Amino acid sequence: MGHPTLRLFDGMENTSPQLQDDVKELQADLNQFGFNIQVDGLFGSETDARVRQFQVDQNLTEDGIVGPQTWATLEGTAAPQAANTFLTTISNSDAGMRAQFTQAQTFKAFIDAGAQRISVPSAVIAGIGSRESGWGLNLRPPGPGGTGDFGPRKFPTALRTGPLPPDGGYGRGLMQIDFDAFDFARTGNWKDPAANIDCGCNVLKSNIVLLGGKTALTGRDLLRAAIAGYNCGAGNVLTAIKQGRDLDFFTSGRNYSADVLNRAGFFQNMGWESPAQPVSAAGTTNA
Repeated sequence: MGHPTLRLFDGMENTSPQLQDDVKELQADLNQFGFNIQVDGLFGSETDARVRQFQVDQNLTEDGIVGPQTWATLEGTAAPQAANTFLTTISNSDAGMRAQFTQAQTFKAFIDAGAQRISVPSAVIAGIGSRESGWGLNLRPPGPGGTGDFGPRKFPTALRTGPLPPDGGYGRGLMQIDFDAFDFARTGNWKDPAANIDCGCNVLKSNIVLLGGKTALTGRDLLRAAIAGYNCGAGNVLTAIKQGRDLDFFTSGRNYSADVLNRAGFFQNMGWESPAQPVSAAGTTNA
């Protein structure tokens, strides 16, 4: 099992108290190397200094950030390959995310199949489903047949006569396929988890192909752009790029792709396996 990325001020009440147990583990690991730090779960200046000294001693990048390489060196394990690793600030003990992880395990075969088909890491699909529906836990009613996104929209339209669809919210099922945007959400078997996940993967793949053909983005940047497009549409991502803005500028909370990848890192830390290489615009993996 992996660890969240830690840095100065983590574990403190006004920053990230949920990371105190992780900071305690870091401090205990450092003490095994003779640093004699108080194990209090607070990443203060003393812990920061000891982390930096450890990084210097071990010929690591001295930045005070305890990521996969520093954790692996502390614990004598092999560091994961950077190409298929997503950093996370979410503690392994986060109760809400652990509940989502358990729920997502029910659908893992479908998630893995969809991810393999479109050549993206499985953890990314897990992260999208987490953000969109909490893997069904945040829907009404909870589960694959629930809906979300109950904000009223202009009406009437060719698709509906009221501000909401007649049978729930606009977001349909686990991957929250939009009622107004996709025929599948109106006439398809969107309540079926395998079909819903497959549709979500198709949306992500379409974004990869479109954005890969219209921009110079590759690798992790292209993947992040495609994830942002899952929320705000690929056209808005292209606009953000043309305007020199962050890829998430038009997404909900202006953090959608960053949050999805943060969640993907949590799933990886919990043991969720992913393909070994990142995505390319052609749908093949980059060496």
